[in-house]
Amino acid sequence: MGIPVDTVRAAENNLKTLLNQAFEGMVVFDSVRVESTSDHYGEDNLNIVVVYDGEYAHLDPHKLNRVSTELASILAPLGFHNFPTESYIHKSEYADWLALKRQPPWEQEIG
Repeated sequence: MGIPVDTVRAAENNLKTLLNQAFEGMVVFDSVRVESTSDHYGEDNLNIVVVYDGEYAHLDPHKLNRVSTELASILAPLGFHNFPTESYIHKSEYADWLALKRQPPWEQEIG
C-alpha cells in the first residue's frame, strides 16, 4: 500500500527541525532523506538517512533517542506507528556509502 507522501514529508521536515534543535552548534545536518519502504515482512516503513558534518562524539545517543521518540509522537496522529530505520552517515563517508549501497553484497570486499 505504501506510506502517504504527506507522512514522508512530515517525517523529513520534522526530523530536520528536531535534529537542528537538539544539536545546535555542535553538528550540521547536510541532508535528511526519508523514503517509504517495505520490510522483509511486507510491512510499510520509513527508511531515514541523515548525512551529518561534525564530530561523531557529538552525536549523543540520548539526544538521538529523544529525537526519534519525538518524531514517533509527531507521526502517530498521521497513522504511522512503526519504528523507522535510521542511518547516520558522516559527510566524508557518504560517497563511499552510496557506492557500497549500489554494489551487490556478494561483490563487496570484506576487510
